[in-house]
Amino acid sequence: MPYGLTRLLRTEDDWSDLLCFLAELDPEPLRSALRLAQGTVTVRREVRVKARRGAPNGRVDFVVLLDGVERALMEMKLGAGAHGEQFAVYDAWAEAKGISAADRYLVGPNADPIPDGPSTWSRRLTFGDLLGGWNSSSDDLARLLAGWALQQLVVLEAEATGPANQASIALSDALRLRRLARLTQAAAPESTVFKLRQRSQMGAPNICAWRETEDGYVVAEIQRLQPRRGTDSPFEIRIMVQTSEATSAANGLLADRHQKWLARKSFVQHAGPGVQALVVDPEDDGFKKKPGAKGHPQYYGYEGGGHGSSVVLRDAVDLNDMVTAFSALLEYLATYPK
Repeated sequence: MPYGLTRLLRTEDDWSDLLCFLAELDPEPLRSALRLAQGTVTVRREVRVKARRGAPNGRVDFVVLLDGVERALMEMKLGAGAHGEQFAVYDAWAEAKGISAADRYLVGPNADPIPDGPSTWSRRLTFGDLLGGWNSSSDDLARLLAGWALQQLVVLEAEATGPANQASIALSDALRLRRLARLTQAAAPESTVFKLRQRSQMGAPNICAWRETEDGYVVAEIQRLQPRRGTDSPFEIRIMVQTSEATSAANGLLADRHQKWLARKSFVQHAGPGVQALVVDPEDDGFKKKPGAKGHPQYYGYEGGGHGSSVVLRDAVDLNDMVTAFSALLEYLATYPK
C-alpha cells in the first residue's frame, strides 16, 4: 500500500485529490485547520469560477463550504508557480462571495516563495500541516493514508535537495527547480530576466534566464533530461545565443561567430575549479556533433532562433551544487562579447 501510494502521488493534482478524499472521510481536521466554526464541512474540487459577465473563467483547487455556504478557497502549489491571471479571477469571485483574504489559502510543501503567487493570500498552512491534522483522525483509513502521504512528502523534500540522480519523479524535479530559481534569481546580475516555466517543450521541468545583447539575447537554461532514456546525468544546462541569424541552416556562420564563447570548456574555465568538479567532460566543447561529421559543429537549437552548447551536470550534484553552477552561468552571460 505505501508503494502504491508513492506511485500515485506524482503530480499536484494527485495530492489535491488525496486531500479532498481525506476531507470526505473525516472533515474535522480540515475544519480545525481552517479555523471554521462548528457545522457541516464539505469540499468542492476544481470549481469553475467567474466573477462577472465577460470575465475569464478559472478553476480553484478547493472551495470549502460550511453548512452549504462558501467560506474558504485553497490553491495547491507543490511544484509549479502561478500562471496567467488566475488569482485575479479567484479574488474577484471570492470578494463577490464575501470570502476574506485571510480565508484564501495558497498551500505549498513548505514556506518557500511561490513564483508569481499573490502576496495577499494566506501562507499559514503547508501541505504537511494539513496532512498532520489527520494523525488523530477518528477515521482509520484517513489516518493511515495521511500518515503514509506525510512520509512521502518527506521523501519528496529529500529528493528535491539531494543528489540529482534521486530526482526521479516530476514533482520532486519541479520542487528542485523552483528552489533553484528562487535562490539564483535573488543573486542574479542586474538585467537578468527569468522565465520560471517549469516545463520545456518536451515536457521536462526547466528554468530559462537571459540577458539582452546588441543583436539578440544570450540565454541560460537548465532542464531535466528524460529519465526513461536511462541517462546517468539527469540535469543539463544549455548556453545559448538567440539572434535573427540563428536558424537551423546557419550553423556554420554561428560557429565562426560564437563558438569560442559558447563552448562548455570556455564557461567552465571562467567559472573555476568549483564548477569544473560538477560538470561531465569539462574539457569538451559541449556542441552536438553527428558521427563522422566534418567542419563546423552543430549547435543545440530551439524554435525561435537559438543555438548553443550543452553543460551536463554529474548525477551526484545536489541542490546547492546546482545553485553554484547555474549562478556561475548567469554571471558568465554578462561576459558575452559585444
